[in-house]
Amino acid sequence: MLPPTRRAVLVGGFAAGATLIVGCSSSSEQPEAIEVEPTAPPQPDPNLLDELALIGAYLGAVEAFPELRGTLATIADQHRAHARELGATETELAAITPIPPSAANVRPAVTELIKRERSAADMRAESAAGAENGESVRALTFIAASEASHVPELRDVRRALKDDS
Repeated sequence: MLPPTRRAVLVGGFAAGATLIVGCSSSSEQPEAIEVEPTAPPQPDPNLLDELALIGAYLGAVEAFPELRGTLATIADQHRAHARELGATETELAAITPIPPSAANVRPAVTELIKRERSAADMRAESAAGAENGESVRALTFIAASEASHVPELRDVRRALKDDS
């Protein structure tokens, strides 16, 4: 018996493949349905949301008290850097709207910012303690320290304001 030629092997392979395709397409059986649980969209990072709110609070304070623009704008820029570190996009940063201070006078408005900074520093420190990877621990620890450093800076601003403000 002679070994099969290359052409015979190719034609045989083609015929077998065509038979499989025809056999599959003519089957009346429907494929079995697979139930898939819907996945919830990823939840936004609470630290990022808080950073965006802090930026809004600083923008609102600057609008209400333009005399504080220098110091408050510098701190707001630091919060923008924090937000970027936590994954904020430039579109998200551009969409931040100012949050007006609840206080009508400048000293209580600065006190409000101090409270927000303390709360933010505590939140980042707690998140760092519970973070599962080293990169997150490093970023959150750095941000917590930065926010804690804003407290004495804002106290100095508040001290420099006149008592009748």
